[in-house]
Amino acid sequence: MSGKKRILFLEYFPLMAGGQAVLLSILENLKNLYAVEVLLFNHGPIEEKLKSMNIKTHFIQAPPKVKFRYFIKTIDFMKKVFSFLKAGEYSLIYSSGYFATKLIALPAFMLKIPVIWHKHQIINRHYFSYLSSQVRFYSKFVSKIICVSDASKKSLVKAGVEINKLITVHNGMKIPDMNRVRYGALTRKKYGLKTAFIAGTLGYFRRNKGLDLLIAAAEKVKGQNSNIKFLIAGKAEPADLKYEQELRLSVKEKGMEKTVIFAGFQKKFDFLPALDIFVLPSDNEPFALSVLESLGSGVPVMAFDSGGTPEVVKDGFNGYIVKEMNPDELSKAILSAYENRAKLKKMGRNAALNIKKEFTVEKQMKKIRSVIDASIS
Repeated sequence: MSGKKRILFLEYFPLMAGGQAVLLSILENLKNLYAVEVLLFNHGPIEEKLKSMNIKTHFIQAPPKVKFRYFIKTIDFMKKVFSFLKAGEYSLIYSSGYFATKLIALPAFMLKIPVIWHKHQIINRHYFSYLSSQVRFYSKFVSKIICVSDASKKSLVKAGVEINKLITVHNGMKIPDMNRVRYGALTRKKYGLKTAFIAGTLGYFRRNKGLDLLIAAAEKVKGQNSNIKFLIAGKAEPADLKYEQELRLSVKEKGMEKTVIFAGFQKKFDFLPALDIFVLPSDNEPFALSVLESLGSGVPVMAFDSGGTPEVVKDGFNGYIVKEMNPDELSKAILSAYENRAKLKKMGRNAALNIKKEFTVEKQMKKIRSVIDASIS
């Protein structure tokens, strides 16, 4: 056995979204410093990613329900986890998310294995809600909780989590070298938008992502400026296909097919340079990777004054912060950005430089390593 400390990383969800991308980045950057392994609780696309990275992976099927009222039905699962952890002789468990923490915290505590919980969410429920009470309870069995933003940290304090267990570590981003002009021109040509002003977004089609609000704002913008187009890239997971259909039908019924264009799945760093401004229409985003990716690509970001986004997007410097979350205010902000296109280009330069300086993977990993080393010392 090598002299490296053995760390077991946990992932509950099988898909590839922001939290999973962060986990893979952490593994890639720490795998030469520690003996890293991953325990998955559901089969899915992330397995292939881990395989391509040569990360040792284990699997224990999660119980169908993980809510507290189903606790009795999880006893067999807990026995399996306890035996697995005991045999593994791990120095630390690094849990990527709420559900993974619920499944591992008690067995790990019984075996005196320290747990770090990487918290990607904002808890926006009241103190006595089920979610707040569960987060509060399981936080007692972990040594440290890494929050992706101060907004996430504040929400946990409000939920009753001990503040001395919380530390903010912003996500970092490595932006690949790219010919922004070339990539942008190719995407614009593909959709017949060579000279248009493009307000775009990218991500999964989920009801909490605010895409219906963006389409409502686009309808208002269309009435005042037909040169502004909206390019929406992304896809829906099977559970959200109905929502995507609703969005597409809404655009068709309003006769906006030439104003709002669905671009489907896109390679983000090919797609983003085509935008004049990236719009994040969702509420209470903890710290969206798409924001870092857009800013790093030299594209200013427009977002609402909520969640962790204002910790990286500074109004008038590298984007716009819209104070009220409604189509009227969003449409006004987009029209204002169009009228100030020269200023927008300066914001884009500020955006790329700021990400390169302040939100690097190196800074993120240095802080995470510090938390890990303090937990296993």
